[in-house]
Parts: sequence; structure tokens; C-alpha cells
Amino acid sequence: MTADFATPDKTEDRPATRPKAGGKKIIGLVAVVVLIAAAAGVWLLRPAVQVTDPAGTTTDEASRKVKNQPVIEYDTSDKNALMEERKASLGIKDGLDMIVKEGEAIKVGDQTVSVKEIRDSIQAKEGGITEKDLTGAAGGGTGAYGIHIVQPGDNIWNIHFKLLKAYMAGKNMALPEESDEPDRSGRSSGIGKLLKFSENMVYIYNIRDRQLAADIHVIRPLTKIVIYRMDRVFELLDEVDIENAGRIRFDGENIWIPAD
Repeated sequence: MTADFATPDKTEDRPATRPKAGGKKIIGLVAVVVLIAAAAGVWLLRPAVQVTDPAGTTTDEASRKVKNQPVIEYDTSDKNALMEERKASLGIKDGLDMIVKEGEAIKVGDQTVSVKEIRDSIQAKEGGITEKDLTGAAGGGTGAYGIHIVQPGDNIWNIHFKLLKAYMAGKNMALPEESDEPDRSGRSSGIGKLLKFSENMVYIYNIRDRQLAADIHVIRPLTKIVIYRMDRVFELLDEVDIENAGRIRFDGENIWIPAD
């Protein structure tokens, strides 16, 4: 008798087992993390980039120029005792915000600039000014710079007139408010001629661009400062006889009082 053998079932054709989807996600995540880490390393190892202002001075260079220099900060809410002392030594109370000298720096808002840098700009413009002409104690006119911080509503004429009135007040002489106005015929007054001439003695410095402004009549509040060389200012004003101001003559370049 033939034995019955069970016929084995036919094996079903089944697809190969696939890796779980979660495995691919983990591998992809690891790759992203590696790429980010590599990019961060390249960023951290890159050379430092220096910020350059419009005048071409980097922030590092600007910092070196004022390093170890006394910084005189402009603050409308508090009178600087040193500035008041210096103005008093010059015989003025108003008309200027600061009296500074080389070896110091001034700060207006977030901008700081050394007086030497300003002096170098003036020297480059005029050519004939020597360092000896611009140094000296700030207690007198020689070597001192008078600084006016431009405010809203300012114009160069009124800035000059305010300083002139402050100077005359220090000599116990009062200038009438209308003394700078033309006469009835439209001719300039002696004080007006003096103020016009004073435009040759002033510099406008842009503390953001760190350079002298080309046009002294374009002034912007808290961005530009008006600079006087006090030795030149006092050299002129000490010779002015206000009682004879009506006789002042000005030809556009020179100013004088005709001899009797």
C-alpha cells in the first residue's frame, strides 16, 4: 500500500521586507544636523569684517583715534563744569557748547571724533595751517576750538550773531537784536558785514561722515558741528570798535575801518 505523503503547500512569492520609514527620517535628520554644524563652523572661522563709515574710516580705526583721550560729551541736560570754566576764561557765557583742544575727543549722540582728526581735516583743506598754530592751552584763545552743536532751526548767520553778542556781553557791551539788519536803504550794517566776514573763519564738520562740509550753509541738527578757531575769532573781535561799527567796510574778502 502506497503511503500517502502530504504535498507541501506552494510557497507564495512575497516581496522582500522593506526598511521601516522611520529609519530614513532619522538618517535624513542626522545629515541636516551635520550640514548645519559644518556651516556654523565655516561662519565662525571666517575673517572678521570691519564696518566702514562713509568717509572710509573703519570702526576700529575710529576707536584707535580716540583711545586714551578725554572724551567731552555733549549733553543738553547737564552743564559741563569744565566747559563752563573754559568759556569763563575766554570771557563768554553763551554762544558755544564746547571749548576743546587737541588731545581730546568730543561725543555727540553715538558719534565720537577726536579733535586731532578735525584738525587734520582743516589742515588738509587749508594746507597752510601747521600743528604749532593749532596747539596750546585751552584756557586762552590760542589752540582752542569753539564748538557749536547745530540745533533744529539754526542757521549760520544766527550762530555767528549769538557768539558775537556773547563776546560783547563779556565786555559789558550789549548789541541790539536788530543790529545785524540792513538799514532802510537796504545797505548792510557794520555788524552785518562783520558776520558775513566771519564766514571765512568757520568750519562745518559732519560728525557722521567724518569730514568737513563743502557748503557751510547746509547744516543739519545734531549731525554737523560749527567749529571756530578761537585765536582767529578773538584776533578779529579784539580789534572791533562797536561804537564805530557803522564805518566797517567789507569787499567780500577783507574787512576794515577806514582811517580818519
